[in-house]
This record gives sequence, C-alpha cells and structure tokens, in this order.
Amino acid sequence: MKIKLKISFLLVGIVTVLYGTGFSSSLLNRSSNDFQLVQLYRGDEEYTFSSEFQVSAKGVKELRINTPSNLGGSINLQVWDEDNCLVKFECWARANTEKKAKNFVNMVDLDLDREEDLVELKLTTPHPAPWEGTNYGIKANLDIFIPENFILKTKTFSFDLDIRGPLKKVDIENKYGKTYVNDVTENTRIVGPYNKVDIENIQGDLNVRTTYNSIYARNVNTKKGKASFKTIYGKIDLEDIRGQIEAETIYSPIYATDVTLLGGVNKIQTVYSKVDLELEEIEECELHVKNTYGNINVSVPDDISARLTLTVDRGGKIHTTGILITPTVLKKTRLEGICGQGESKIEINIDGIGKILLEGE
Repeated sequence: MKIKLKISFLLVGIVTVLYGTGFSSSLLNRSSNDFQLVQLYRGDEEYTFSSEFQVSAKGVKELRINTPSNLGGSINLQVWDEDNCLVKFECWARANTEKKAKNFVNMVDLDLDREEDLVELKLTTPHPAPWEGTNYGIKANLDIFIPENFILKTKTFSFDLDIRGPLKKVDIENKYGKTYVNDVTENTRIVGPYNKVDIENIQGDLNVRTTYNSIYARNVNTKKGKASFKTIYGKIDLEDIRGQIEAETIYSPIYATDVTLLGGVNKIQTVYSKVDLELEEIEECELHVKNTYGNINVSVPDDISARLTLTVDRGGKIHTTGILITPTVLKKTRLEGICGQGESKIEINIDGIGKILLEGE
C-alpha cells in the first residue's frame, strides 16, 4: 500500500485484524505498521491496511474524489467544526496465498493533492488488475470529514456513497452501488446507471439520472429552479417537493406526495405502471401527466384554478370527484374543462386502457 502526498500531513498506521465467524485461524504478523494476516480454514487469507491523516482546509472550497473502475467499497463523508480535512482510509484484500493478498493491497495507491482552493483525493490501481475475473476480493473504505459548505465532486465506479452536509454543491458520478445525499444548499447532480439514489434536504437545481434502480427524494426546494428525476425500470418516490418538477421512468410506478408546483412546465411520465400524485399547491404553470396502459391518480386542492384536459383511449375511464369543473368538451374518452379562473394548465393522458382519477381535497 502506497500513499503519495504533495502536502504535509499526520499519518498514523493502524493495525486492524479481520475475524470471520466460525473461522479457526492462526495469526501471523506481517509488516506490523501496515497490515496483519488472518489464515482461514478454507485456505483464504485476508489483509486490512488502515491509515488516518488530515490536512489544513484553510482557503479550500472544493474536494474532488476519483476512484478506478476495478475497485469498490464505501465513501462516508460528513462535515465537522474543525478547519481541517480528515481522512480515515482502509483497504482490505483476500486471496488464496499470503503473497498474493499482500500484493493486492500494495497495488492500491492513494494520492492527495492540494492546489490553492482545491483538494483532490485519488485512488489508483493497475489496469488490468490481477484480482479481476477471479473469486478474490478487494475493497477500499474512506471516512472523510470536511468543513461545511464545500463543493464536492466525485467520480466512482462501484462505491456506496453516504454524503451528509451542509454542502454548497454536489456533483456525483457513480456507476454501481448506492448513493445517499443529505443537505445541499445550491446545486445537486447525481448520475450513473445501476445507481440507487436516496436524497433529502436539497435546495436549488437538482438533476438525478440512473437506470435499473430507484430514486427516492424528500424535502426538496428548487428555489424556483427545476428538479429532474429520470430512471429506467426503477421506481420514483418523491415527498415534499417544491418548485418545478420532471419525473420519468418506465415499467415502474411514480409516487409524488406533498408537491407544490411553482411555474414552468412540469412533466410526470411512466408506462405499464401507475402514477400517484398529490398536489398541495399549483401556481400558474403547466402540468403534463402521461401513462401507457396504467392508472393515473391525481389529487389537487379543491379551489384549484386551472384548465383541464383529461384523455384516455377506448376502454379507459375518467372519474372526477370533490372538484368543481365547468366542462367545455365532455366525451366518454375525453374531458376538457375549467376550474376557477383557469390560471394553470393540467393535461392528463393515458395511451391504452387505464383509469384517470382526479380528486379535489
């Protein structure tokens, strides 16, 4: 294991031993400052290397984290009151021989570089690495503490991320794993396929993109900006969203409760599933809700002011309750009408068979 630093820091070697339940093992010390070996009854051997260091954060505004495609693990980041950046790093490897496990650990390099107002933390490995395509194991875990209101940018491949602010801006690219982000004050971007996303307490513009996984968001205030959520084959679950919204998926449901729409064009769309939308407030905006062969349930304030267009295909149904509508077009598969002064525009459409329920509360 090699650590390269371009700034001074305090490095403390920490010896860690991994024990497995039911393992009968003999313990062998190897390079006591770095790691220890555990011999397992099945013939595997595990190593853990741990270190802890910190750097001054005076004048620093941004932290960047980069990891290679053949290394996974976890990154846990939180803010603290100190004017330093503290990193606790652990690298674990498992192989069938002592020499091979030790070599795996030594092939992971950590590089910390500070330039003026930027700190970059980079993990590097050889390409290809000898553990690729085998049953051996290796992972890296980082616990990071930074001052509040940083800008955070990460590029990772298969890490679980737990990010807790307050942070000023967050920009995350993560292909595999889970991403949790809490407390961002200005701008948030999270992208990557196969990435399960869970966010809360977000302000400013928000852009979340993933595939084959779900998106959960709570307590989002775009400050008259836009919140965009897009996935494929994943559920979208939203609660307490304020601003302009765009939510799209396929073959999975969209749930959105306690939503306040403030201007702009808003879009909610899925196919072959369902949409449940609860609007707390809607002010002078457009809302387009679309589904294909699935139901749409929308609840709105009973004093809503909007122009309505509700359409289904043959065999579909339209039902309204608890809301006063002055109809302009009334057909079996189409309803157009006005509520109040008609200040906003709401279009709800189902292609194929499905049911629209519009309910005033």
